[in-house]
Amino acid sequence: MGSIIDYIACPNCKTEAYSDFYYRTGEQYINCNNCGYHYSATIINKNKKLSELTKTDWEVTELKTPYGAFRYKMAGDSFTSCGSLASAEDADKFRVEMKLEYQGHVEFAQISRLDANSIVVEDVL
Repeated sequence: MGSIIDYIACPNCKTEAYSDFYYRTGEQYINCNNCGYHYSATIINKNKKLSELTKTDWEVTELKTPYGAFRYKMAGDSFTSCGSLASAEDADKFRVEMKLEYQGHVEFAQISRLDANSIVVEDVL
């Protein structure tokens, strides 16, 4: 399945966000690794033809005002894991997980968030 990957202005913080649009199905995913904004439109009923889909065949989720975003890289991995943090509690859980469970196995861990119209980055490890 083909997609168009683009970088757009984040609807929340206006920095660069990642957009992945699947042109054959109309599914779309937008993620901001700076503030944690997330949007997804996914077909949940895969048994129908595209022309037969109705609104109930889609799942649309949007995290409009997230607490922030996380990123970390495990030692030896060639990729960085990223995601959204919906709340301060989620950020606290991420900090604890990185410090207690993965310390010594993580090259770096960060939280970034929108604060007073600018992105603030916190080094967790």
